[in-house]
Amino acid sequence: MTHEPADAALDRALDAALTHALVAPQLPAEFRARLQLALARAAAEEADGSHLTRLRQRLEREQGQQLTELQQSYVRLRRRTLAALVSGAFAVGAAAVLALPWLASHVGPLAPLVMSATGALVGLAVAFGGWSLRPGVALSAFATDRAHRD
Repeated sequence: MTHEPADAALDRALDAALTHALVAPQLPAEFRARLQLALARAAAEEADGSHLTRLRQRLEREQGQQLTELQQSYVRLRRRTLAALVSGAFAVGAAAVLALPWLASHVGPLAPLVMSATGALVGLAVAFGGWSLRPGVALSAFATDRAHRD
């Protein structure tokens, strides 16, 4: 007398109920022959390595295309950044030319020093604002990191 686990008895009962309730679909006459042929072809491709070679070539080609797109995006970003810097420098220079006579009449001979100090403060404020608004970097994290280093 063999004792079966309860799961095996339940599995057999479920199989019997499914066999009774479901009808197996009809397969075409050449189904098994085509299946064997497809399996043999897949095994042959894997055995000679041509399948892997084609797959590797396709993946390398896709990686090359992605790298080309990334490099083109990088060049566009550099050009836009350069254009923004040149435009900003031109605008600041024009503003300084227009503001210096007015500032000289109100401040006197210290006007160039006041203009330079104002420009430096504005630049520092813009740099700090851009740095503190970076995604994933909080000012409190910077302060905590500095406290741990010191």
